Amino acid sequence: MRKKVIPCIVVLVITMLLPGCDSGLQETSLPRVRAALRSSGAGMVRASVTVEGPGGNALSGAVVTIQDNRSVLLQLEYDSSSCTYNGLMEEYSGESSYIVEVATILSGEIIALTIPYTKLEDVPHVTVFQDALGNSVLHGQSLSSAHPIQIGWADSGAGVVYQAALRTAFRTVYSAATEARTITVPAIPPGSYFLEITAQKLYGDRYFRSSPYFSASSVAAPVVIFNVQ
Repeated sequence: MRKKVIPCIVVLVITMLLPGCDSGLQETSLPRVRAALRSSGAGMVRASVTVEGPGGNALSGAVVTIQDNRSVLLQLEYDSSSCTYNGLMEEYSGESSYIVEVATILSGEIIALTIPYTKLEDVPHVTVFQDALGNSVLHGQSLSSAHPIQIGWADSGAGVVYQAALRTAFRTVYSAATEARTITVPAIPPGSYFLEITAQKLYGDRYFRSSPYFSASSVAAPVVIFNVQ
């Protein structure tokens, strides 16, 4: 009796396990695509695409293309050092979009991502740069080390994030990221400094947690050199 019962039990266990195994393989076999677009600073957009296989390893045999909204198509080249597909596309004025498409043996269909992008053209020129006493860098005056500093700049567009930093030749003494166009900096020690202001327009998620893509366009104001006494 035991010899007849055991095979039946084995067949039953295998039958119960097989559907679960098949389902798991189908879910994990789909590749994951992540794409990043960044302005190169020379009128071009740099595209970087990662195609990740089921084991977490980058796939080097996929066919990856990018197309702009003027139907210009470019096949991206695989870079083994960064494990990404890369290429340069022309950067157009205003709002646009790029379509990244990935063809791989692991997917029966083309994987496509539509990525919005906005070229920033309005430079955030410094318009106010003075201490609480009214001493203005824009008028060639030094600032007081005993008073806070007010800095303002021109508008670069809607939804822009500005990064402002005060630095010496060796370190950053103050930095801030804000959607406003003015900041107040606490008093800083005497010395020579320079101010950098950069405007950024972002779409998606740069950490790829809530979105499989991100794009970043930026424009920087001329560096302002100033003294504090």
